Amino acid sequence: MEAAGGRRADAGEVFESYGRYWGELLALAARPERCAALRMEVSGLEHLIDARGRGAVCALGAHLGNWDLLGHWIARDMPNMAFMVERLRPARLFRLFENIRGSLSCSVLAAEGGGRELYRHLRGGGHAGLLADRVIGAGWRSAPLLGGTRRIPSAGMDLARRAGATLLPIFIRRHGLRFEIRIHPPLDEAEDPVIGFARALESEILAAPEQWSLLYPLHDGEATVAPALAMKKAVAT
Repeated sequence: MEAAGGRRADAGEVFESYGRYWGELLALAARPERCAALRMEVSGLEHLIDARGRGAVCALGAHLGNWDLLGHWIARDMPNMAFMVERLRPARLFRLFENIRGSLSCSVLAAEGGGRELYRHLRGGGHAGLLADRVIGAGWRSAPLLGGTRRIPSAGMDLARRAGATLLPIFIRRHGLRFEIRIHPPLDEAEDPVIGFARALESEILAAPEQWSLLYPLHDGEATVAPALAMKKAVAT
């Protein structure tokens, strides 16, 4: 894949980044106090502060960089944070992730059939995060992304809107041994949130294509292929 500024990413770089994610996740789960020593840079913090002051925040993220570290960072200053996740099989694997993410100060809600629980959580003053770059369960709409269209999960965004939550795209990227958290402005309430999120997601992928560790087809109707190869097809110049 060739992105802005002539940067390229191939499948090997994507899997290397994904391997780093797993190593970081297990290390931080074993010693959560290490999070305080990480070098973190934040842009757009004013958006999070403003949204938090108005009520519940639905932080929209993606499988970019280390998304579990992002969840931990958000949960440090925003108690009662829950993340909607896929119910993995077998059940022991799902419980493992519940325990790891619980040790990083985040509670877990299963996305499949969890809409009512999410709504109650938000209406009760809680905060929630959605990994919104892959469809889990029912409810999606297509949006333009990287030269094609991609299905983006819509049920959680629509439910969060009904609950009065602010939809705030938040992403994390690595830069060597430091991390950068990028907080985008809240999604425009007059626009389909799927379209607004896809636009923010595209800008983040193009800035760090090798860090998007989503091993699924890039565009609607595309044959299963490694994401780096699909993205190369979509945006190479």
